[in-house]
Amino acid sequence: MTLNVAIVGPGRSKQGTGPFIARTFDKLDCNVQAVVSSTTKSANAAVEMLKSEYAIACEAYQSLDDVLKHHEIDVVAISSPAESHLEYLQTAIDAGCHVFCEKPLSWPVEKITSIKDVEVLTHQANQLVKQCNDNAVVLQLNTQWPFTLPTFFELYPEFKQENAISHFSMWLTPQSDGDTMIVDTFSHVLSMLYALVGTGKINNIESNFQLRNENQDLKIEFQFLHARGDTHVCVSLCSSDTFPKPAAYAINGHRVDRHVELPNYLISLCSSEKQMPVVDPLESSIKNFIGSIHSKATSDEVALIDGTTHLAQIYLAVTQP
Repeated sequence: MTLNVAIVGPGRSKQGTGPFIARTFDKLDCNVQAVVSSTTKSANAAVEMLKSEYAIACEAYQSLDDVLKHHEIDVVAISSPAESHLEYLQTAIDAGCHVFCEKPLSWPVEKITSIKDVEVLTHQANQLVKQCNDNAVVLQLNTQWPFTLPTFFELYPEFKQENAISHFSMWLTPQSDGDTMIVDTFSHVLSMLYALVGTGKINNIESNFQLRNENQDLKIEFQFLHARGDTHVCVSLCSSDTFPKPAAYAINGHRVDRHVELPNYLISLCSSEKQMPVVDPLESSIKNFIGSIHSKATSDEVALIDGTTHLAQIYLAVTQP
């Protein structure tokens, strides 16, 4: 069955992934029928760009409701700012559409300043999962880093003999700065932890965050308690306009750096001794999503609910010590 897709947030402003998501759905034999943007001008510009660069013919809209009135849409891919996600998610799921959503799942317009704010976000995530189950649709976050793990294990075959993951580190360079870096990046960190050790509890969060210093690099550390033990997590965030963006992670001290070769955006991981290509993580993520739809799988509650709660807990602990 060919899936009909609508893209919400199809532009390339800032760190926009909409065009790449559209291109990948098209490559995987889905039918990208429509795009939704905040203005008619930006929607039309996105349509022209998708047509000229990727030969994707689709229609421009300012409203997801209008798309759903005029098209039989199976999948809504959301790549708009996080503050707009909740409304689009609710609309798409109510209409019986599967949803591929840019991370984080949702985020409030106002800053999180209390445990009550964390509880509200957790409740919203729970309601969205229930809504998905009631409507028999799949909701998946676009967290791509776990799809690099097979290459990591090829670079470090000896790692398979290590029973415990005592340390996990990640170095990321978002385009944002200040506390927004946490919102933009920590879904990546959490997705890696869930892939490696499963869900858990976050304790002892420490950071070098300074409230009035928007240009600072951030270092955030915490303990992640899980069924397999206790993992010390260290995350370094450095705002950067460099493209492609430097990024790396290390498991028990085994480090890999991401290398991107332009203009074809060929991705590889590099250890201190070897470099190996990685299958496009975005393509792997969308293939996984499409497979979940066809197999009638349920949504990953750990990624959606725990991911939302843990992100909010970390943000609160760092910004409101």
